[in-house]
Amino acid sequence: MSGGAHVNPFPGPQPYRCADRERFLGREQLTRKLVNRILAHPCVTLFGPSGAGKSSLMQAGVIPVLVQEHGFRTVRVDAWLREESPLERLAQAMFTELGLGERPGGMGAREALDQALRLAEQRSERPILIYLDQLEQLLLPGRSLVETGGLLEGLEALARMPVRGLQVVLSLREDYLGRFRDRARALRFVLDQGFRLGPLTVGEMARVACRVAASGTPEQHWREEEMRALMLQVRTAGQSESDEAEVQAAFAQIVCRALWEERVTGRGPGGTVEAEPILHRYLDATLDALGPLRGAALTLLEEHLVAADGSRTLLMEHQAQAALPPGAAVKVLASLEGAAVLHAEQHQGSRYFELGHDWLARKVLELKQERLRLEAAYREAQRLRVTRRKLFAIAALTGVVVATLLLLLLLAVNARHEALNQSLLTGARELLERGQPAMAGKLLLEVREPEKVPEWDPLALEALDANHLRVTLPGRGLPLNTACFSPDGTRIVTASADGTARVWRVNGLGEPVLLEGHKDELRTAAFSPEGERLVTASADGTVRVWRVLDGQQLLAPLQHEDDVRSAAFSQEGERILTVSTDGTVREWRAADGVPLRVWKLSRDGRMTLGYPDGSGAIHVPRGSGRSLSSAALSPDGELLVTTSWDKTPRVWRARDGKPLFTLQGHSGTVQSARFSRDGRFLVTASSDGTVRMWRAEDGVQVLLLEGHEGPVQSAAFSLDGQSIVTASMDGTARVWRLEDGKELLVLEGHEGPVQSASFSQDGSLIVTASWDGTARVWRAQGLDAGQPLVLRGHGGPVQLAGFSDDRLVTFTRDEPVRVWRSGGQVEPLLLTGLGERLSAAAVSPEGERIATTSWDGFLRVGRSDGSGGLLETELEHKRPVTALAFSPDGQFLATASRDKTARVWRASDGAQVLLLEGHLGAVQSVAFSPDGKSLVTASRDKTARVWRAADGKLLQELKGHESAVQSAAFSQNGRYLVTASSDGTARVWRAADGKELFVLKEHVGAVQAAAFSPDGVFIVTASSDGTARVWRAADGKMLLVLKGHQGPIQSAMFSPDGRSVVTGSWDKTARVWFLPATRLETAQLKEALEKDNQDCLTVSQRRAYLKERKRLARTRHEQCERVRERMISEGWTSWSGAAGSPEGSLSASAEPRP
Repeated sequence: MSGGAHVNPFPGPQPYRCADRERFLGREQLTRKLVNRILAHPCVTLFGPSGAGKSSLMQAGVIPVLVQEHGFRTVRVDAWLREESPLERLAQAMFTELGLGERPGGMGAREALDQALRLAEQRSERPILIYLDQLEQLLLPGRSLVETGGLLEGLEALARMPVRGLQVVLSLREDYLGRFRDRARALRFVLDQGFRLGPLTVGEMARVACRVAASGTPEQHWREEEMRALMLQVRTAGQSESDEAEVQAAFAQIVCRALWEERVTGRGPGGTVEAEPILHRYLDATLDALGPLRGAALTLLEEHLVAADGSRTLLMEHQAQAALPPGAAVKVLASLEGAAVLHAEQHQGSRYFELGHDWLARKVLELKQERLRLEAAYREAQRLRVTRRKLFAIAALTGVVVATLLLLLLLAVNARHEALNQSLLTGARELLERGQPAMAGKLLLEVREPEKVPEWDPLALEALDANHLRVTLPGRGLPLNTACFSPDGTRIVTASADGTARVWRVNGLGEPVLLEGHKDELRTAAFSPEGERLVTASADGTVRVWRVLDGQQLLAPLQHEDDVRSAAFSQEGERILTVSTDGTVREWRAADGVPLRVWKLSRDGRMTLGYPDGSGAIHVPRGSGRSLSSAALSPDGELLVTTSWDKTPRVWRARDGKPLFTLQGHSGTVQSARFSRDGRFLVTASSDGTVRMWRAEDGVQVLLLEGHEGPVQSAAFSLDGQSIVTASMDGTARVWRLEDGKELLVLEGHEGPVQSASFSQDGSLIVTASWDGTARVWRAQGLDAGQPLVLRGHGGPVQLAGFSDDRLVTFTRDEPVRVWRSGGQVEPLLLTGLGERLSAAAVSPEGERIATTSWDGFLRVGRSDGSGGLLETELEHKRPVTALAFSPDGQFLATASRDKTARVWRASDGAQVLLLEGHLGAVQSVAFSPDGKSLVTASRDKTARVWRAADGKLLQELKGHESAVQSAAFSQNGRYLVTASSDGTARVWRAADGKELFVLKEHVGAVQAAAFSPDGVFIVTASSDGTARVWRAADGKMLLVLKGHQGPIQSAMFSPDGRSVVTGSWDKTARVWFLPATRLETAQLKEALEKDNQDCLTVSQRRAYLKERKRLARTRHEQCERVRERMISEGWTSWSGAAGSPEGSLSASAEPRP
């Protein structure tokens, strides 16, 4: 094709666009899968690592399919400018991209969104796709949390509109997923469906590169072997040199684009193709092509398009033109954009620019840092020359100079330490945001002099609060198939694909006991009830029994004719049950290995039962049976459940093999089935991604658990039968409450499929085993005393009235007041004589009286023990009462009302004694000062006001909030006030003069309530974002985030002793959160972090985060392992995992590997 224009088929660091569909290869199956997910769900969150190809998949794969095959109209936003509200950006895009004309003036963003959707529906019945890309830009430091929350709430509102065919796709990098979930915690629509996109592998990328090269103009024919070697050079750091290693897509595309260009022009060097020189040549060539404008272009990249942390920034076209020399802008920008170094997008009649990919940003940052280093070195050299001249001139002052140099050296060392500290703190924050609190804690332990670092305590508290991982038990690089606890909870056994089992101390300290002898991989391992023996099942067709103490075999191997999928002891420890792919379930005497019974499932589905003859042998029908994957006997030995590859578990009468019923419902292979401890229920886990619970007496399904994003490999009951833990190929384990099927906890961190998960006997720990070669021990959240106590039974949103001694008082609008005894372990006392349709309630200071107001306008006072009423009187408010408070001496009651007033009443007879007028909006709360001499009110007019209680004189007006003030309260000493507002902030004020001291602004929704702790040291806030937060009152530093409610939190307060926080929520629960850690000193926090997790930083982690050289990193890693009495081995890896507990019933399960 001589003379024709060259068409490079590789986009470089830019994503593929719709026009590139014919050259977007290798992702066909994923495209179809994502299309189906989008069509099935109103909102899908697409996430993956940077450079995995999320934008390309959507623009060149998914969107063309949706448009051509399903007639979709699309609205796409893929950049978010700092100076523009994201909701405004979306509203404008709706009008522009759907061709709806000019957006009406004077219309707010939410209203404009609604209007755009109505117009779009009127003009066409075609469905609409809203695609929002690069949402991580909204989560960067400095971006408005309120604006981001507003965008998500706007999307939620759109989803609830009665419009057919509206689909939303949200796309972001997975390292921002934790932060995104925090922002969207109360919006189930946004979080329900996730779709992870991983990078292409070396083998896949090599094949794709060859196909794409052939689609260019002119065609190029690359050898797959050469491309495989090239792609290995741009694989993800730390991955093995194999076809399965993941490729860093941005590097690969830049290399391929440059290589294609070099070969078509003949400019590239011959010989072996190497990636790094290509990358260097590519960027240098792009800049060199600009000739004398090279320096200006490089300055533009370094100073305007990359932030200090290496992230990309956006630059409007007029700003770029102003940053370049006169007359140079057109050439420089066109050249950089054409080379894919810059990416440009239209925006409101102009354009903005950004670097084409994060890799380019990092490279530009490196160039900038190198330039700054050289400039600093030059300046330092100049300074040293001057210094030397002065030293020669004043030799008599040598001692002074030496001392000065030593001081400078000391300052330099201190500066390095400070820089390392900041790097560690940044790393800890990022790890917390990515859901890796254990690793964050390890970095925090490396911070020097943490007591001098203000940010250290809050981060340490957050790491302690969020971490569930106690210890990682490493394998030898091969998958682990099972892990479970000993009955006393002190040991864990793991079963490995290398044919060995290992017995570990539960804290991970010391060397494990090694069990060797099997000739093929182990499927399962389980303890006997007394914990002194172990039974293992292997693919070599044998079952072996071992002594735990020393790993000695106690019996000759028990033989099957094929792969043994599982083995387990009976509840009393006298029998062993095994199941095999030879189609049999066998029962053996545990003492000597004598066979007792054999059940054989024929291919036509009939069960045959065999018993030993006089010689002790068991004869079963000849011929192959139906392959079994798991089996379990009920605790009483009456029922046998089996699973095979036919998707249907079967329950048989154990004594004669009579079929009783089948468990119908799974659409995939059932991997395991187990009985509950009491034998009343069965739980099954399936490759269809679900877990189901059945009634054992008749096979009726009673519970369906959905949430895993891959096949579920195992499911196990807790000993008390209140919870189930599941393990899945999606890399997670999950804990579920059986009462209602609610997902309580997701254990994330394994780098491969999780094969098993089980509880410890006391339910406090979980152990998981994974194909990443590790087992992990986790704290089971919500099951120990340190987790929140949930008070259930309310029929509506819960409000807190206060404490009566150690009893908590709660109320809802249409139910009696509830008085909860300490611990909430028994049913609350219901006070039925305090009115209906309650609007407010309060507890008297001595705790003996409870006052309520209701929508009928009455004030009622009754005894807190329910023994009778004391007062009932109609109030003079013209509109409903919103808040109620006793005076410190209990003699008066204050009320706040929507009629814009607050009033004070005598508690003994209900007579009004004071009227507070002046607010311009409804009064939302009222509270007395601790000495009773003042009152504070909060109003929708955006102010709080302080009044003198004696005569109602206005003392202070607190202005500063940008929206309605929802609550106001005094500190215990009366010197400070805290207010909460719908503007998303709480503010602390000095009571004497009304001066604002600082703002608490981490919430992403309206703050509904704020209160001081009894000692005035802490503040708690409650928000509609579904969280409560604890802050240090002295300086406003956030210490803890209390997460768990499934709806907005409308009230929060400290207990009288200050050791716990109580919250009331729209999810119809109140929760008691225990906060002992908030009072720990830095040294105690450090000790707690050291005990919280027993893992060591790996060599690579030490090099990456601590900037240690390889030899030093290895030495310190080995020191850490030796302190924990663990052997150092090159083969041991350092991934994360989760694990669980034995059932007590005689069960055996197997998880087939693909």
